[in-house]
Amino acid sequence: MYGVDINESERYYDEFNYFTDFFTRTLKPEARKIENLTDQNTLASPCDGTVLTVGEVDTLASTIDAVKGRSYRLDEFMLGHSGDSSDNSDEKNNSGVEALLKNVAAKGNKLFYSVIYLSPGDYHRFHSPAIHTADYRRHIVGYLAPVKPSYVNKHKDVFKNNERVNIFGEWREDDFFFLSYVGALNVGSIKLDFDTDVVTNEAFPDYSMFYDKNYNEIEDRGPFAKYLAKQENNYSEASEKINFAKGEMTGRFEMGSTIVLVWEAPEDTQVNLEPGQKLKLGQEIVKTPSTQ
Repeated sequence: MYGVDINESERYYDEFNYFTDFFTRTLKPEARKIENLTDQNTLASPCDGTVLTVGEVDTLASTIDAVKGRSYRLDEFMLGHSGDSSDNSDEKNNSGVEALLKNVAAKGNKLFYSVIYLSPGDYHRFHSPAIHTADYRRHIVGYLAPVKPSYVNKHKDVFKNNERVNIFGEWREDDFFFLSYVGALNVGSIKLDFDTDVVTNEAFPDYSMFYDKNYNEIEDRGPFAKYLAKQENNYSEASEKINFAKGEMTGRFEMGSTIVLVWEAPEDTQVNLEPGQKLKLGQEIVKTPSTQ
């Protein structure tokens, strides 16, 4: 069924009570290996899936490509609106995104990104791709259009309009790290193991809304507050709330969907990804120079 290797699953077909139960199946411990488990300078794939795009954030236009030829503004994708206005009337870049890009450049680093598509046959649980923190969550209410490449190629605003849960954090001590779990057609819900307040795919959502949660003790000044405070030496490590080990299970989709990663790293970072590449959970996808 869907090309699934059921021998990797901890349960066989007749042991699942519901179809969703099958899609969110857990794997035998030996089915996947998390490479370089304790190395803080590498990224592992957070899931099984297929690479749609990979590249460097266009710092002039502040965009990423969700699929080839389909660019999205960072502020629209990360925050759910363009500029500093929640009604999308501001054509200027969001001030938080501007500050992020300036700080990354000042450190001599770059922002990289990758978009990974999970097909219906893929393992649907996702794991932490790095040793990193989660500092802020923004749940952007939206639609649930298909995210398979053939559909996204024909409909330009899928990743801007679809419901998604965005996690802002750091890795490599003080470099920016971002994960987005994007909902899709037939995805009953996105479940986060570390944040049970998230409820997606509601029957009557308010499409103009987003829901935030600050995981830190510092004053809630938005998704980029902790990262920017650290760059200004105006931050205490004691305020960190959530720390992840690489490979730690962090949630699940209830059908096919997409994960978007955006990470800060030095220019000479090795990115072992290319469009169309098939990934398995845990395989090394990024290697950066040592922070030591």
